[in-house]
Order: sequence, then structure tokens, then C-alpha cells
Amino acid sequence: MYLSLANQGLIDIFFADETAFSLAPYIPYFWQKKGTQLAIPSVRTSVLKVLGFLNPITKQLVTYNLPEKTNLDSELFIKFMSDFASKITRTTIVVLDNATPHKSALTKSMFSTWEKQGLFIQFLPPRCPHLNPIEILWRRMKYSWFSVSDYRSKKRLLKKLKHIFKNFGESYDIGFTMEIFNN
Repeated sequence: MYLSLANQGLIDIFFADETAFSLAPYIPYFWQKKGTQLAIPSVRTSVLKVLGFLNPITKQLVTYNLPEKTNLDSELFIKFMSDFASKITRTTIVVLDNATPHKSALTKSMFSTWEKQGLFIQFLPPRCPHLNPIEILWRRMKYSWFSVSDYRSKKRLLKKLKHIFKNFGESYDIGFTMEIFNN
């Protein structure tokens, strides 16, 4: 029902989730000449943690960077959600997974405030990340849109992230299908 209304342009629907980017490249496999070995220096330290809101219909992407050395907790989630809610221009559904900050008592206490602003929360079924299109975006970024050279320094990775976020829906695009939600 929500998707039909969103496709008609009557409401907005965003899928939200958080992820972390680090200097550890996501390379599932790599071909090289027999007898040679390629070393790619990597650092596990998180470079950037992000909470993203993706509208797969309009290709709108809104991101919030978490402060360094911080994990998303209920207070920070509420801060970002409240900012997001303050900027919506029509009824908006935000679809979330069941992460603790999304479902905490503190977060739930904000639902009525956000609903008065026109923002409504919908939860995915437990253990169903494949139903969240923003997970596809995070994967595409990490496995396809970064090159090995983007992992050479924190500065280069941040520059590439900023570029992708700014140009998503244009230079960087995903042909989302929302058919799974029509049943």
C-alpha cells in the first residue's frame, strides 16, 4: 500500500540503515599472474560511520556522519531522525531494520512527535536485510564503486565517499525493483 502511494508521488518512502567504511578494501577475489603476490595494505580502523536514508523511487539519498569513534545509539539516532523529520515536505514512511537504537524505548517515545511532523516508522521483519534497498547501496559502494586506490588513505576514501553521496542517482545509480513489496 505504501509503495503504491509512493509510486504515485503522494508520499515519500525511505529505507534507512547505518554502515561503516574503513581502509580495509572489500575485495572478494582478485586475479594475478601465477607466482606473483599482490599486497594491499589495509587498516581496520573505521574511517566513517554513516546513517543513510534512501528513497529508491526518487533516488534521493540523505546521509548523516557519526562523530569519530562513536557507535550509533538511541540518542544519536533520535537526533538524526529528528533532523530528517524536520526537513520532510510531505507524509514520509521510514523503513528500518530491528537494530536496538531503532526499537529502544527512548526511540519509541519519539514516534508520536515524528508522526505529528508527518514521519511514520515501519519495521522490516527480523533478520531480513535483503528487503532493505539501502543494504544494496552499501554493498555496491564497497564492492563495485571503490577502486583499490581509494583505500590508500583516509583522505582519498573520504573524498570518494563524498563524491558518491553527492552524485548518487546520476553518475552512481542502481536500478532498484520494488516488486517484492507489492505482495
